[in-house]
Amino acid sequence: MLTETVRAIHTSSSVDVLRGHPMGERILARQAELEEEMASIEVGSAEYVAIDTALATLAQYLGADLNHLSQVTTIDLNTWLERNKYLGMTVSASPSH
Repeated sequence: MLTETVRAIHTSSSVDVLRGHPMGERILARQAELEEEMASIEVGSAEYVAIDTALATLAQYLGADLNHLSQVTTIDLNTWLERNKYLGMTVSASPSH
C-alpha cells in the first residue's frame, strides 16, 4: 500500500527524464521548469524564494557555451541539478488511502 501511495505522488522532473542527455540541454530544461513553476506560485512564498535562489545561482553559468563545458563546470552544473531536483515539485493534494 505504501508503494502505491509513493507512486501516486511521485512526479519526475527533467532531471530524471533527460539523464544521459547533454548537460546544456538538461540545464535549460530544468531552468524552464523552474521558471514556469515560479510564475504559478505566490511571490514571496518559501518555495518562490527557493526557486529564485536556485535560478540566481544558475545564472552565473549561463554565460558559458553550454555545448562545450569544461569538466569542472559540468560537475558544478550536475551538482546544481541534483540539489534542485525536487524543487518546485510540491504535492498539491494529499493521496487518498
